[in-house]
Amino acid sequence: MNVRTRAARAVFTTSAIAAAAMLFSTQAAVAATDDSFAVGTTGGGCGVVNFVDYGEGWPGGGNNDDYLVIHDYCGDGKGVRADAWLNGVHYGAKTNTSGLAGAPVLWDPFGDVWAGEAIGIKVCLVDGNGALSKCNETTRWSVDG
Repeated sequence: MNVRTRAARAVFTTSAIAAAAMLFSTQAAVAATDDSFAVGTTGGGCGVVNFVDYGEGWPGGGNNDDYLVIHDYCGDGKGVRADAWLNGVHYGAKTNTSGLAGAPVLWDPFGDVWAGEAIGIKVCLVDGNGALSKCNETTRWSVDG
């Protein structure tokens, strides 16, 4: 094998390694997508529900993600209700009645969410009679689960 052949093989091998490294790093970046989002009630955002996709999990819950945090940011005498759907299936509702001074409510209705799944959240204010108001909802699709 002459010098030109060796040089050509070295260039080809180096190029192939570089291309593979670029492809791997692109895939790794996609795998680390934070799909977290928030939905707030209409008219001031007194109630907010956060979908947490990425991180160490909730306090005391271990290494778990894909959960909801229900916040009540107003001292208006109303609670905050969250309803959750995954791929169009209703997983129930949970209410934060702790008020402005109370802690947020943590809720894990889904378990693990996978890539391509649709996460639906509806958030409303709720009064003592169960009447809902100022509702807002959204659906997002998970990029990497």
